[in-house]
Amino acid sequence: MALIGMDEARAGGAPVNRDPCDRAAQASAVVVGTVALMVLALWVVAPQALFQAQPMLFAMPFNAGLAFLLSAGSTLCLVMGRTRLARACALLSGLLAVIALFEHSRGLGPVERFLASPLPSPTGQRRGGMAVNTALCFFALDLALLRMSGLRRASRLSLLLLATVLMISAGSMLGTVLNIAAGEDWMRLARMSPQTAVCFSLLVLPLFFRRPETLNQDRATLAAALVAALYVLVTGLTFIELKRQRALVTLPQGVVDVQATLIAILLVSGLAFFCLILYALRAVRRQRETAQELAGTHARLTAVFDTAPDGIVTISERGTILSVNPACERIFGYAVSEMVGRDIGVLMPEPAPAGQEGDATRETEGLRRDGSTVALEISTSRFQLGRQRVASAILRDISLRKRQERQILEANAELEEFSYRTSHDLRSPIASSLGLIAICRDMIRDGASLAEIDPVLSRIETGFRRLDQLIQNIILLTRTKVLEEPTTPVQVLGAVRDSIDRMRLTREGEGIAFLLEIPETLTIHTKISRFRIIIDTLISNAIKFADPTEEEPEIRILAQSGLGTVTLHVIDNGLGIDPADERNLFQMFKRFHPARAEGSGLGLYILRKSAEHLGGTVAYRRRPKGSAFSVRLPQGGRA
Repeated sequence: MALIGMDEARAGGAPVNRDPCDRAAQASAVVVGTVALMVLALWVVAPQALFQAQPMLFAMPFNAGLAFLLSAGSTLCLVMGRTRLARACALLSGLLAVIALFEHSRGLGPVERFLASPLPSPTGQRRGGMAVNTALCFFALDLALLRMSGLRRASRLSLLLLATVLMISAGSMLGTVLNIAAGEDWMRLARMSPQTAVCFSLLVLPLFFRRPETLNQDRATLAAALVAALYVLVTGLTFIELKRQRALVTLPQGVVDVQATLIAILLVSGLAFFCLILYALRAVRRQRETAQELAGTHARLTAVFDTAPDGIVTISERGTILSVNPACERIFGYAVSEMVGRDIGVLMPEPAPAGQEGDATRETEGLRRDGSTVALEISTSRFQLGRQRVASAILRDISLRKRQERQILEANAELEEFSYRTSHDLRSPIASSLGLIAICRDMIRDGASLAEIDPVLSRIETGFRRLDQLIQNIILLTRTKVLEEPTTPVQVLGAVRDSIDRMRLTREGEGIAFLLEIPETLTIHTKISRFRIIIDTLISNAIKFADPTEEEPEIRILAQSGLGTVTLHVIDNGLGIDPADERNLFQMFKRFHPARAEGSGLGLYILRKSAEHLGGTVAYRRRPKGSAFSVRLPQGGRA
């Protein structure tokens, strides 16, 4: 994936953070490539005097330098993401190693003769080519590079191949430094120069530790395994060397064999160290698995904590907020960083007592950032976290539930009043009509004329009309609560004119002047039936309570829009409302001016409920003469 990111960066994408081992591999490739170029230059120039004075400069043969140049180029291309070029260089270097191994099995071949040193050795003979162990290391290294460039990640085979190269080169270096013959001359033509061993180590180490996570490993585990292997190698080489020297020396009888004791100590210590390393590696693996399980559990708990719909708060014994989840931001209006570290009293002025044991659930009030309060249901529990006593609280915003409870209580109160007043208002005209019918029957039995009976019939008719109006208002009130309809665009001026045309023909509407100040283009998106109830109620009340003594009765209807709302004003110069009645203006069964017009007392209540259902409000303003009602509705309506 990092190689893909580097390719994207070269293509103009955002830069990516490279692995430190990639940078180390790049630097090592540059160093080894530079050394290889210098070696090749020395062999090409072939200064005889320098060869005689410093023969160690020519310890790395020409073909080994060429193979190092190709392997370093392959490593550099691999790190830079140029996998095709990396494979090509690795193939060429591996081909040189295979040719060297093949020709060593048959003696010095034509390729080895061509690539061998052009300088004569001190004995006058041409120096040979690449050693067997050097060829094996190149073959393993190039095979690992081919696999890594193909998979673009580490693999167990590539790690094994790279470890083999490290062991061979390290054994050669240890043999040179410690003067252990077994480290160098472990087979015919297997002497590796110090330069060659160092170059192998420089190339292999960064690749060995590159991206171990793809194998579910970590660099610490690989380093421990590598140290163990090197220690075992040193122990083994030393053991072999001591055994070789012990075979060359014959001790007199009675002399303590110190070398045998050293060999035994070395063997036991190496075995003990190897077992300790194995135990450490097993413990590290077990610890890593435990850490992964803990990380997975932490991730799951964090996901639950962050996505919980209720607020979750942890609090210290002193009342300091230790942590909050994102839901608390929605409840209180603070950012998470603003709440952590502060006293819980900032959010809840009355938290649960700090010394209270056990779990508890209660209702309280929280304090928002803007100073407003929020109804909360809080469930608290306490637990021991190390040496610290910690409390956790789950906070649920119950503002909606409280508001719904208040609405239910208000609705129940209204229902009780409605039932009482309705039964009374329904029974009163019926009882009156029954009495009048009995009187009318007696008058007919006594032979009363039609002219004498007509007033009684008129009173009966008036009672039934009043009863019919009450029933119509009840039906209208029911419709405002249960009627569901889609939102449609309504032209305000047209709806007002329709209502005026229907009411102008009534006896009360005669002689009243209607003044309209409504833009013709004004449109509101709302539920048309409820909007018509609002308009009809406003205009009907203005007509019903017109002042009979007013010489020029008029009703002004204004409408305007702004800030996403439409406001409708109905202003008249009629009888108005007594100041003492204003607080009960929009309640059920409140009648005003009963001598002027009889009604059910539900009109303004229905007006308020209809406006609230559409997401609006209704208001009354007293005038020196008459009344002014205002209804504000959202211009887009409410679903």
